[in-house]
Amino acid sequence: MTKKPATIILCVDRDNDLGRKAGVEGPVIGRENNIAAAEKLLLADPTESDANCIFAAVKMYDELKGKFDSLEVITITGFGKAGFKSDQRLNEQLDELEKKYEFQGVILVTDGAEDDQVLPILNSRTKILSKEVVVVKQSQPVESMYYTIKEALNDPYIARIVFAVPGFVILFYALTLIFNLQNLFTQGVAFVVGLYLVIKGLGIELKVGKMYKNMVKALSPQRASFPFYIGSILILLFGVYSLAQNLFVGTDLAGTELQQSHYANALQLAYLFFALAGMGVCIAMIVDHIQLKKAYLLRRDFLYIVSVLVVWIIVDSATLVLAGNEDLNFFLFSILVSFIIIFITFKVSDVFDVTKKATELMIGLPVYDVSGKWLGKVTGIDARSNTIKFAKGDGEQQSSQKFRLASGRVFVA
Repeated sequence: MTKKPATIILCVDRDNDLGRKAGVEGPVIGRENNIAAAEKLLLADPTESDANCIFAAVKMYDELKGKFDSLEVITITGFGKAGFKSDQRLNEQLDELEKKYEFQGVILVTDGAEDDQVLPILNSRTKILSKEVVVVKQSQPVESMYYTIKEALNDPYIARIVFAVPGFVILFYALTLIFNLQNLFTQGVAFVVGLYLVIKGLGIELKVGKMYKNMVKALSPQRASFPFYIGSILILLFGVYSLAQNLFVGTDLAGTELQQSHYANALQLAYLFFALAGMGVCIAMIVDHIQLKKAYLLRRDFLYIVSVLVVWIIVDSATLVLAGNEDLNFFLFSILVSFIIIFITFKVSDVFDVTKKATELMIGLPVYDVSGKWLGKVTGIDARSNTIKFAKGDGEQQSSQKFRLASGRVFVA
């Protein structure tokens, strides 16, 4: 197919308002198609600035049409607020356009800083001739502020902070009233807020969110792991309740020598509950992976269990040292023991590593080469020679002894 040389007036809707509100997916190519898409978006949401951005791109197309040999106006769309997924979809649409056009340059039309993040993507493909930022004017500042706040509160990420945080504080206060633990209100709120700031600061918010989603998804009565997850949640709640109750009792010992020792014992008991809950979740994951035929993840699950055990040992010994019940040598000894446990675990866990072993679990899985090209599906294995056999449909069967299993796919060298 011959590519058509063209200068592109490109409008970028990175958060895919066009798709979510008007049902129009990118790329939208041509003057008439863009006008129709913008009209649909305005009918769906008259306050939407992306529609004005598309009209601005069409206006620029009309003004510059006689100054270029070949000019086209195109709108591409991303995916919600997720940065990686949005950029991935934008790249896919640009790949589609490059099959049809030979880019002579791009004139970027955008409605704000969010869409500026597409600049590195465009720079890697062609030169950017110009950039136009469209600012929608409001007749009344109060109206502008109203719509800004309204749009912000409709954003799930902002809504979680604006509503969820005060909601948690009110709920926690109600619980302290029910259990007559009002003196723990400030400490509890400070702990949760501090924990959130640590998670946010370390950049592990998405991982924690993904873990939470996986937990919710795994809580299905149809799974064999369901009792383990429920048991782990109950054990965790027992640990929290036990810790809160013991801390409350500890306030009656204020000013005595027993208070510090009492708090240390309370923390140790809570650590035990938390460790058992963590191990319960790991066991549930093992049951899930066996049921779902994902045995290649068993080694990781086994390492998780041992990691929970090691963290418990270290934190528990540190608490004893800080409470004055043990000396520093005891803490150093616990670290040494933990190191030995981890070392032995890594050696033993090789038994569970099936990523480079030909097993019946691989039959039917897709096969790819190192560049990501699909080669077919696994049709058979030879455990003695550690060889897998694969083919495309009824095509010629191939075999390989150099392979790796990852994320439910087999990669051959």
